[in-house]
Amino acid sequence: MALVKKILKPFMVVAPKVLRSSQTVAYPDERLVFSPRFRGRHRLHLDRCIHCGTCARVCPCSSILLVEVEGREGKYPRIDYGTCSLCGFCVEFCPTKALEFTDLVEFSSMDRGRLIYTPEMLSHVPDIKEVIPRLKRRIEPYLTESEMKYRKVEEL
Repeated sequence: MALVKKILKPFMVVAPKVLRSSQTVAYPDERLVFSPRFRGRHRLHLDRCIHCGTCARVCPCSSILLVEVEGREGKYPRIDYGTCSLCGFCVEFCPTKALEFTDLVEFSSMDRGRLIYTPEMLSHVPDIKEVIPRLKRRIEPYLTESEMKYRKVEEL
């Protein structure tokens, strides 16, 4: 009888965890809805920018460089996401709120040069369906007394 207990004990420990619902998100078919304070890719409002350069001065990674935009006066921020830590200082200290965070995190690249976003690129944030064509639904996490679960927020 002791031998049977030794054999069954590991299964009794693992069985409750195996029988619970999945804790993963089926990305790219499902995508989480992030909190409003989430720090994703930046959005630049060109009409609000006053060319003060505060964003470039407060950036601890020196990821922001001010560059000219064709057809506009002044210099606008260009962000190098290869070095950006998404700390949020540029967004926090912008006096006119010309920079803000979005929930877009899908901007990886095999080429470092493609991680440098010009002011024109920052001013246009693509629709999530353009970035993730397979996306079917957005889900949000919630806590029960014993575990975290997900519920469907919207069907796409």
